[in-house]
Amino acid sequence: MELRERRALNQGFDRALAQGLEIVASVFLFGLFGWWLDRVFGTRPILMIVFGLLGVFAISMRSYLWYKASMDREEKGKPWKRPSQ
Repeated sequence: MELRERRALNQGFDRALAQGLEIVASVFLFGLFGWWLDRVFGTRPILMIVFGLLGVFAISMRSYLWYKASMDREEKGKPWKRPSQ
């Protein structure tokens, strides 16, 4: 395996680890904020569940939009993306 291939592989692992950490941390922080609001307003555990689900939705949308933008950049100029005449 050449150095260029190993570098690309390691960068892929780095991106995957960062995205996994971002998913876990985002959902955890949203849930923690909901838990804190539940303690303040006495609505246990409604807001924790709502904010946890909001965190899941937000990180899912972010991941989808990131993936779509990445694929659009990768496929730019490819024959199947050219407008038909």
